[in-house]
This record gives sequence, structure tokens and C-alpha cells, in this order.
Amino acid sequence: DKYDLDVLSQMSFNNTYTLAVKPELAEKYGLKTMSDLQSLNGQLRISPTLEFMNRGDGLPGLKETYGLTFAEETGINGSPRYTALMSGESDVIDAFLTDGLLKKFGLTVLEDDKNFFPPYYAIPVVRGEILEKYPEIQDVFEKLAPLLTDESMQEMNYQIDELQKDEKDVAAAFLEKNGF
Repeated sequence: DKYDLDVLSQMSFNNTYTLAVKPELAEKYGLKTMSDLQSLNGQLRISPTLEFMNRGDGLPGLKETYGLTFAEETGINGSPRYTALMSGESDVIDAFLTDGLLKKFGLTVLEDDKNFFPPYYAIPVVRGEILEKYPEIQDVFEKLAPLLTDESMQEMNYQIDELQKDEKDVAAAFLEKNGF
């Protein structure tokens, strides 16, 4: 009310943290959830981002919640942590559920079975004056909300980050494909 903002419907994608491993490791040890990592305490190497290593709602809290210990913890910022994982220098990385590199490398995302990570859903916030002037915006967001899933965002991020496509082109293709 103070700033005349309207909060619209939440999008369907959750850009929260997760942990990822190579599919071969997941298959070898039956890893499906973060709790499953406990059976490998002290054996795996994790290469999270520096921010994730130092946040209470990152690695310290995750280890406490799941009772995890790692053989090595090496902070690596950005996409090089994916390179470390794929080259065998690391066994586990942190990621966001919408990371395009999860798709590129076909990684196994471990389920947060204790719901440690808070959800990070996108919610459009529009100035009231804009919504009054263009009320159709709300209808567009309502139709868009169920289409913007973890998978669709991951695919678009993959196209932008890995295939080097322009953001506007990727967004336009997504909208056209979905009848907008």
C-alpha cells in the first residue's frame, strides 16, 4: 500500500539451492536424496561456491541438518565448480535448481528430503499505476506462471549460458512456443 505495488501470482519455478552429483556416482551408491549422502560421510569431496560455504543456510546448516561430513571442502565460484565435478576433482557441488549447466552435464539433483533450503519462487511485483494503465499484464502473468517451471527455466538458462543465445531471443522463442 505504501508504494502502490501489486503482488501477482507466484511463478512455478523454484530457484532454490540443491546439491548435484554425476549420475554414475548417484547410481553406484543409490543417491537420490541429500540424506543418502550420510552413508558416504567422510568420503566425498564437495566444491561449493564460496558464498554457499559460508552461509548459515548453505553448507554449515546443511551439514548440521543432514549430519554430513566431507573429506574435502573446496570453495570454487561460478561455473568452474561444474568443471571440477566433471573432471573428477570433486564429487558434490551446490547449484540452483534452474542452472542450465545441470542440463548440459546431465547431473543428478539430490532431493532435499528434509526441506532444509527455503523456496525461492519468483513473484511479479508491478507498480499499481502500470497495472491500472495496462491491466492485461496481470492476465499475461497468470497464464505464464504455470509455464515457468524448474525445467523450462533450466532449459532457457542452458540456451543462454551454454549455447550463447541472446536472452531476448530465448524469451521470445519460449513465449511464441507457448502461444503468446
